Amino acid sequence: MSSVLDRLRRLQSLRPQNFSAEPELPRRGDSAAGTLDALVSGEEIENPGGRCWLVTERYPVETVRGRLPLGALLDTTPQSIAPLYPNAGLGTGFDFSQVAFIDTETSGLGGGAGVYAFMVGVGTFEQSATGDRRLEIGTSPVASRQSSIAFTVRQFFMRHPGEESALLTALTELLGERSGLVTFNGRTFDAPLLRGRYQMNRRFLPGSVALPPVLAEDGAHLDLLHPARRLWKRRLASCSLSNLEAQILALHRTQED
Repeated sequence: MSSVLDRLRRLQSLRPQNFSAEPELPRRGDSAAGTLDALVSGEEIENPGGRCWLVTERYPVETVRGRLPLGALLDTTPQSIAPLYPNAGLGTGFDFSQVAFIDTETSGLGGGAGVYAFMVGVGTFEQSATGDRRLEIGTSPVASRQSSIAFTVRQFFMRHPGEESALLTALTELLGERSGLVTFNGRTFDAPLLRGRYQMNRRFLPGSVALPPVLAEDGAHLDLLHPARRLWKRRLASCSLSNLEAQILALHRTQED
């Protein structure tokens, strides 16, 4: 996966486009599409905003990551952790089965018009298709029974800045019915960045596409960095995501992660 990110981070050298006309969409045979097609198995999707690249993986809720199965989160009451993060909006309407887990890969760490989210990853709990038992390498189910729920991870890639409208359109369609967000440092970085990208692209987005309510500044948003610091900052040398995963969840990433 690192090779994909290295190539896509070349977007950092780009400057804001001249938006006097709608950007031309790349043809399917373009070298940029061919490069990503070869490196990341997925599919090209098309919507009113254009075309972009989608990678989808589904994991049964019995799939164990670290110490716990994915489905353990569905048995967690958000209100039980609300005192650790009183400004997150973890009221009675916040349900882990209905929220979106979001992360981004960007062309830079700062803000501004020249920073693109060239990949937006969204995880959701959804009803799984009968017989769908695809598991990630290195995971194991805690039960052999077939679950009707899967944790679905979708990664939306823009292979070229001209595909940003399609990426944002797809994101709006997916997030429209979600009631909240879960991120790690997303209140400071991911959510403001995405709000900015919608603002920058408002001239080119289809008329029916707007910022999803779940991404609004006042939306219900559990940023795990803040409660993690409250719980473990005195115990751990670092509250970085990778260190929390290793020390608290016993989850150790590979290069592919």
